[in-house]
Order: sequence, then C-alpha cells, then structure tokens
Amino acid sequence: MKTVDYLDAVKAAYLLATDYQLTKKLGESTARISQYRKTDRVMDDDLAIKIAYLLDQNPLAVLADAHIERESKRGNETMVIFWEEVRKSGQMDTKVLSQMVA
Repeated sequence: MKTVDYLDAVKAAYLLATDYQLTKKLGESTARISQYRKTDRVMDDDLAIKIAYLLDQNPLAVLADAHIERESKRGNETMVIFWEEVRKSGQMDTKVLSQMVA
C-alpha cells in the first residue's frame, strides 16, 4: 500500500469524514497531510509506526511499504527488492543483506 492508501485506511477504520479529523487522529499538521495527498510525499517512519498501531498491523510491514514507495520513486531497485523481502518475511533477513553487499 502507498501512503495515501494508509491515510484512507485510517479514515475508514475510525469513521473520519475529513482530513482535518485525520490530522487530529495522527497528531500531524494539516499541511503535512496535504503534502502527502498532493505532492506524492512518502510517510516517514514515525508516521508509519503510528499508522501500524492504529490499524493493528505489523509495524515492519507498514515501514517496508513506505520504504518501497520511497525507493521506487528514487529508482533504487536494489532497495526496493530488499524492502519487498522484508515485507514478505516480516523480518530483516540477513541473507538478503549479505546478497546486497556481496
């Protein structure tokens, strides 16, 4: 999932009608939420962990999604593959790390 998908998931889970209500739930500024929606900004790790908690999801999976989104935008395919493996396994796999540095 992408950042905006997670924002929408929190809105749906907590029956929030507006992004203003979402900002209060997340403890974020309206400007920041607007940036996520309008400028394709990717959530930072702090927000990913908050969202994971609110949606009762594995924080590592949400963090991985954020990093996949960020690295895809940068065109860093190696890191995309790494974070996809983290997402699938639910853990930081040393085998993947060793292949990246070998």
